[in-house]
Amino acid sequence: MISTTNPINSRRARMRALQRLVVALAIGSVPILAGGADTVISDTQIEQALQPPPKTRGILVRPKPEAQQMINLNIPFEYNSSELQSQATAQLKQLRSALNSQSLSKDRFMVAGHTDGKGSAQYNKQLSMRRAEAVRRYLVDNGVAAARLQAVGYGSEHLASPDHPEDPANRRVEIRNLGEKP
Repeated sequence: MISTTNPINSRRARMRALQRLVVALAIGSVPILAGGADTVISDTQIEQALQPPPKTRGILVRPKPEAQQMINLNIPFEYNSSELQSQATAQLKQLRSALNSQSLSKDRFMVAGHTDGKGSAQYNKQLSMRRAEAVRRYLVDNGVAAARLQAVGYGSEHLASPDHPEDPANRRVEIRNLGEKP
């Protein structure tokens, strides 16, 4: 049992809980959009989820590609379009702030578009690419260096909810930390 009267134990417990949350967010095991589609993830939450791996005694420990720091965001688009809805601006401002933060300013990022399972594979791949490019363009137009961002469209290849291919949770934009610029 952790004593609440001992500030050191209490601080350590809070740090461990925060670290578990950050790891869970980074590997996608916590529903990022638990509050609903209109929930805006803060720049601090995004920054924590995208933190590069720590250096151990001067050696940078690189995670396996599938374990890289990433976060899924709900960026609303017009139906069947790559045009950003007006509600997208609040989330994109938070994303821009996180990517330009001191701790992430040297890193490169993949902006990956995903669709649900409706429509043909070819169409979904093209739509997801256009959506990823729209997010990338917004970020570049608002102060994120273009060389730090790579857009990719996956269509419905990597469903967040494979058992429910038409679930709206599959329509998302994934931001993945690719590490420092070469």
